[in-house]
Amino acid sequence: MYEHPIEDVHRLLDTVEVALKKIDRAPTRSLQVTQIPELSEVILELLGWTNTAYMENTLNINPSVLNKFVKMRGVVSKNLARAVADRVRSNLKSMDQKFVAPIPPQRPKRAVSEIAPLTIAGEQWIAIKDASETRMKIGAVASILDSIIEQVKHSNLQPSDQVLTTLERQQLIAILETTLAVLKSPMAERGLLKRAKAALEQGALKSVEKGAQEGLGQLMGAAGSRVHDLILWLFT
Repeated sequence: MYEHPIEDVHRLLDTVEVALKKIDRAPTRSLQVTQIPELSEVILELLGWTNTAYMENTLNINPSVLNKFVKMRGVVSKNLARAVADRVRSNLKSMDQKFVAPIPPQRPKRAVSEIAPLTIAGEQWIAIKDASETRMKIGAVASILDSIIEQVKHSNLQPSDQVLTTLERQQLIAILETTLAVLKSPMAERGLLKRAKAALEQGALKSVEKGAQEGLGQLMGAAGSRVHDLILWLFT
C-alpha cells in the first residue's frame, strides 16, 4: 500500500472537511457526485493506481457506491455521501496518527489565466519517472480530466446555459484529450500542462461568474489545482 506523506494526509483531511460542509449545507436529500468533487479527489488520491479492493476492505464502502466517486458520475443520498466522507476521514486520521514529522509551508497558488486561441507553446519535455507516487499523482489527474471531458462533450444544456462557448468547449476538449494522451506516454511537456491548467481555471472562474454548471465548475477548479501540483512535482 502506498504511504502518503504527512503533508498530503493533512491536505486530504482538510479537503474532506470541505466536502462534509458542502454535504451538510445541501438543501436536498440526494446529491450529484459532481456537487462534492472534493470527496472524489480524496478517494482518487488514496486509490492511486491500485484497484478498489483496498478502499472496500479498509472503509467498508460498497463497490457500486465507491465507483460513483471514482468515475465522478451518479447520484447518492445525502446520508450516504456523509457516511462515505466520514469513513474516508477516519481512515486519514488513522494515517495521521502514525506521523510526527513537521508540516512544510503551503505552496502559493498561481493566478487564473485567460483562455486564449488554441496555441500551445512547447517549453520543456522530460521523461516521467516510474515511481509509485508519480503514477498516483498522474492517475488522479487523468481520472479528473477524463470526467471533465465526458461532461463537457455530453452536456444536454442549451448553449445559452453552458458555462463555456462552443469554441471554448471544443478547445478545452482538445487540450485535455492531448494532455491525457501525453500523460499516458513516458514523457511530459510543461507548456501543455500549463495550458491545460489555465483552461481549467478559466472554466471554473466562468462558472462562478455565471452561476451555472456549478458541479462542473468545481470539478474544473479542482483539476486545475491538481495539474498545478503535478507541474511542480514533475518539473522542480
